[in-house]
Amino acid sequence: MKEKGFTLVELLGVIVIVAALSLIVFPIVMGQFRKNKSQISAVTWRLIEEAASLYVDANPNQYELTNGNVYCITLNQLVVAGNLSEPFIDSSTGERIPLNNTVKVSVMNNQFSYSFNGENSCAEVRP
Repeated sequence: MKEKGFTLVELLGVIVIVAALSLIVFPIVMGQFRKNKSQISAVTWRLIEEAASLYVDANPNQYELTNGNVYCITLNQLVVAGNLSEPFIDSSTGERIPLNNTVKVSVMNNQFSYSFNGENSCAEVRP
């Protein structure tokens, strides 16, 4: 009489195939996670720069449109003004972005240019 079920060889074969597939698929999936984290980080930085743009537009008397001017706006200023809400987490590192970090606002060709590099390294220059 024949018993129903799988033999040990059949089970080992399935385990070997599943292990081989996981070795192929796992690095691909992890690469996508890393890529998505860096994209989220870039989107966060653009959001901060856009908040700085709104802040400058709301305070035109403080930020003159004179070529060569450089202004520094801290994240804390943006939070207090209501342009951003905290906490800020850098998704690529998983760490908080300090509120004393600055957005550098430069004036070139009679236009504002915004850059946030995740550091407090902005030196303000006014005429």
